Amino acid sequence: MPLALPRPRQVTIAASMIVAGSAAVVLTVFQQIAGLHSIDTRDTVEKMLGEPPFDTMGVSVDRILDIIRVLSMVAAACATATAILGWQVLHRSKSARIALSVLAVPLFITGIGTGGILSTAVAVAIVLLWLQPARDWFEGRWQPAPEQGAPGQQRTGERTQQRIQQPQRPAEQPTEPPTGPEGSDQGTEQPPPYAGWPPPAGSWPPPQASWPPPTAPVQAPTPAQAPVARPEKTHRPPAVMAAVVLTWVCSVLLGGLFVVGAAWLIASPETLMDEMTKQNPELVRDGTITVGLLRGLLAGMAGMIVLWVLAACVLAFLVLRGVGWARVLLLVSTGAAGLGLLVCALVNAGMVVPLVGAGAVFALLLRRDVSAWFGHR
Repeated sequence: MPLALPRPRQVTIAASMIVAGSAAVVLTVFQQIAGLHSIDTRDTVEKMLGEPPFDTMGVSVDRILDIIRVLSMVAAACATATAILGWQVLHRSKSARIALSVLAVPLFITGIGTGGILSTAVAVAIVLLWLQPARDWFEGRWQPAPEQGAPGQQRTGERTQQRIQQPQRPAEQPTEPPTGPEGSDQGTEQPPPYAGWPPPAGSWPPPQASWPPPTAPVQAPTPAQAPVARPEKTHRPPAVMAAVVLTWVCSVLLGGLFVVGAAWLIASPETLMDEMTKQNPELVRDGTITVGLLRGLLAGMAGMIVLWVLAACVLAFLVLRGVGWARVLLLVSTGAAGLGLLVCALVNAGMVVPLVGAGAVFALLLRRDVSAWFGHR
């Protein structure tokens, strides 16, 4: 369990930059995709392709727009993951910091299509997490600098130190009784009174048998007597089980529907070819898009969906066991799936239902009691 250490200001600033910058990248991507097929965008791309060195590439405007769309979607997916991981970094998650470092490169490259400023700011904030004092804080070695007290407290401390350095008062030092001339009985008389004198209840000198008073030896507690700290057992919150069940149900249903649909299109691709002919008749006529190409793309996408579903189910099982890094990865997977479902919901209203399920899983895993339970594991 990570120890509760005070967080450096550098980590707080860097994490805030990551979350805010990633959210801004996602919003910018949606705005850019919405206006990708506008007349102004097409005119800008055509003008760019008509100037060197792009005039010799032989790339059409539609191909450039498709590339921009793919890069924008990749940037949005990376930004969604970095926003989630930026929140986890505030809780001193080393796995979140490593994942952010991996995502910084594709986010920086694909973010150039959205202007490059926001993605660069996020990448710089990720680099700050590997500098001091953030590095020592993640390793559990960082301690804040002691605060200097007020002038009155400093003077009080100086006076206390001076009193400690002063010699002992005469009353605290053992002395011998004064003696008078020989043959006189003044040797048994008490000295003049001063601080700490006369001694209580007795004549001078005190009995040797009781001076100094006996003290009982202090015995150090044996290891067997020392209290043993036992780890506090915490029960699993119901929100964890709810998030896991929702993940299993939504993953299996969506994955199964996609695989069945892909298999049907692979078996009878005429419907998809007709739609492609309506959208891009030039590509179909030139032989760029063929039935074999569509079947290969569908098979590849179905395989990726199956792997994603299996990974989500395994991560959900590990979350049920209380593995912290599995919770972080499941949050990233849920956020990416929610982003894709949001895009699909704009086209098909039936995708709203799994979108709500993804949002519920995301919210359940970020509950305070769930975070506390994972912190005690």
